[in-house]
Amino acid sequence: MFNKALASLGVGAAKVDTRLETSQFQPGDTVRGEVLIRGGHVDQRVDDIYLYLMVHYLKNDKKIAYVLEEFKLSESFSIQAREYQIIPFQIRLPYHTPMSCGRFPIYLKTGLEMKLSVDPTDLDRIEVFPHRTVEKILGEMERSGFIMYQVYNEFSQQCKQLPFLQIFQFRPAERYHGYLDEMNLFFDVDSHEVHMDVEIVRGSRKMMTSFSWQLEDPDGTLTYDHDNQHDPVSSPVDTIQSLLK
Repeated sequence: MFNKALASLGVGAAKVDTRLETSQFQPGDTVRGEVLIRGGHVDQRVDDIYLYLMVHYLKNDKKIAYVLEEFKLSESFSIQAREYQIIPFQIRLPYHTPMSCGRFPIYLKTGLEMKLSVDPTDLDRIEVFPHRTVEKILGEMERSGFIMYQVYNEFSQQCKQLPFLQIFQFRPAERYHGYLDEMNLFFDVDSHEVHMDVEIVRGSRKMMTSFSWQLEDPDGTLTYDHDNQHDPVSSPVDTIQSLLK
């Protein structure tokens, strides 16, 4: 009975450890791994195993933790004292998962729900790169003379799926120096489309333009709010360059 009382306080209770096949991903990728559960000093009932995809964003200069997605990995089961159980899993990262960076890490938080006990948890940091289409556009911008100097997540009521926007901030270099102060890119990605808004800032003036790609044909399908009809891969850069002239 004393061991059960301690387990209810988290002392000598079951522990959880998540092991991933890899820690680097892009939105839409499948995450594979296993959850290792080690029984404590007494038999216990596990009501649920959950996996939370955790991100962070700024709101009024305060960093907020946000559950981007929740995954249920198992039904209820019992684990005996000092028993080991391994639960394999695979989940898919949402297409709207933001890029991870130093100030805004992304974690997978694993936990066991256990009645009358402190729930054991485990945190595993993962590295998320931009979606392939987003990554291609960011590379084109840098090759065209813009320097990406900051990426951050900020609270916004304008975003459809999330309470924040991920902002990619660029500054001009080389021939664009003096034409603008900064350029901000905002991406909205789902399973069918990548949408990009571009904000060009010069002094107190701001100019906006936007582009969209169909994921079934990212190199051949492009819509935007200008009449320029160039190759889809280079069109955003061409259009932005024409706006700066």
